[in-house]
Amino acid sequence: MIMSTKYQMLETRIRELETNLLPPSNPLGSYTSKEQDFIRAYCLLCHAEIEAYIEDYTSEIIDLAFESWSANKAVLNTIIFHLTYNCKTKDTPYSMANLAYKDLKKTIKSNNGIKENNLMNIFRPIGFEVDPLLKSTLNDFGKNRGEIAHTSFQTQSTLDPLNEKKNVKQILNGLKDFDQELYDYVHNGVICNIPQNMQWNKYTWKQRIKIFCFGGI
Repeated sequence: MIMSTKYQMLETRIRELETNLLPPSNPLGSYTSKEQDFIRAYCLLCHAEIEAYIEDYTSEIIDLAFESWSANKAVLNTIIFHLTYNCKTKDTPYSMANLAYKDLKKTIKSNNGIKENNLMNIFRPIGFEVDPLLKSTLNDFGKNRGEIAHTSFQTQSTLDPLNEKKNVKQILNGLKDFDQELYDYVHNGVICNIPQNMQWNKYTWKQRIKIFCFGGI
């Protein structure tokens, strides 16, 4: 399995956060207020690292696809095809591809979260669907992060370091598959999860080219 440098950096950083912040597990589930602060810090920083990985890796993938297409516009790669198809402004194909690329880069730069709507805004324009289980897990983690960040300590429930570590580990495992799936999608055109409104299998390649060039069949 090919793992991106971004993912490897994420794994390394998560291990550092575990070492630096998580207290030893207490069988009685009793932790000092300082230890609880460290557990919360672990959750918040893991969320930040996961969000940064998704944004940075996706941005890198999109840049490579756009640069490849710009160098040889006779070869239409998967990313550019979907960007053009989803462009809101109808113009020449080249202009639509360029505009959609810039719009998506702005969306990624202004993104703030890993909930379902965040993922949809990033990946729907390129025709890629995040695995439903990973999407749900990220959405729940994003909600929990919001509760920690935006509510008073006194109103929050006690966190267990083993449970939080387990949750992050589950996300990492899901992102490992995501990392490979996105690579396969970009480089080999392999689609593991097709967006509901983009059932490309029903179109022939000639029909897809007509959609790309003229906005319809």
